[in-house]
Amino acid sequence: MHIVITGAGSYIGEALTRTLISRARLGDQPITRLTRTDLQLPALSHQPDWLHDVVGDLCSAHVQKHVLSEPADYVFHLASVTSKKAAENLSLGLDVNLRASIDLLEALRRSGSKPTVVFTSSIGVFGTPLPDHIHDQTPIQPTLSYGTHKRMLELLIADYSRLGHIDGRSIRLSGVIARPLQAIGAFSTFSSDMLRHLAAGLPYTCPVSAESSHWLISLPCCLEQLLHAALTKPSAWPTSRAVTLPTQRVLAGELVQAMAKRYGNHCLNLISWQPQPHIEAQFGRWPTLETQLANELGFTHDQTIENLVTLALAPPPSA
Repeated sequence: MHIVITGAGSYIGEALTRTLISRARLGDQPITRLTRTDLQLPALSHQPDWLHDVVGDLCSAHVQKHVLSEPADYVFHLASVTSKKAAENLSLGLDVNLRASIDLLEALRRSGSKPTVVFTSSIGVFGTPLPDHIHDQTPIQPTLSYGTHKRMLELLIADYSRLGHIDGRSIRLSGVIARPLQAIGAFSTFSSDMLRHLAAGLPYTCPVSAESSHWLISLPCCLEQLLHAALTKPSAWPTSRAVTLPTQRVLAGELVQAMAKRYGNHCLNLISWQPQPHIEAQFGRWPTLETQLANELGFTHDQTIENLVTLALAPPPSA
């Protein structure tokens, strides 16, 4: 079984690589080849002989040729330009988020292997102003370039699946925590930054208010959802081939309280609240959420804020 991970040098991509290496299988099938690709790839303490690295730009036909030198059975398509970079550089966002992804879909179509493709979409497909409640029938109206790109790929993946070229599954991720400090240029990393600072006993100025609301999932829980997405039956997926994952709706102040409970009340004195209206409007006003489609497919979240914090700050998978 050949598995491909694009964006394998990212926060989620690196952790997914380590998880698959440590398990050496997906479901009940042993992995015979794992190809990871990105502009840069982190060193691993254990690199099995079935791990293949392709360092380079996914926009390059040369890179895509090497990635798919052996037909893929599963593709975890994580590569993308983040929200901040996509807003600042439209051409870069179009190249990476759309053109490279379309080229990848075309290469998969031509290969004839009809792989299962798990695409990490985003709750960024929901634009502002947000409704009071989001569910599976909520209209998709992105108001950021990043969300627009993700939605366009959702539609293409559904179409390629309808035509029988791939077995696509788009899962809309919420905020995945806790990313390393200054890991990516995204607008929404303040939840991770806050947890990392407080856990280290460092002060943090939060760009949203204590009453701001967020959809959050821990990295370990996110990884299990990615693997679950790959293994669910194709017939169980809606024709849209896209679902919003279950997630916890957490107030920023509640997150600080959970950190104080875990690390001590001094955490309460480390936070300064300095809300920036444009950030809070886009990333700090998430409403209640209903995810019936994802629930029926067996997806889940961290269950409690305490569990969310514990898992978010747990050591990453080793490999």
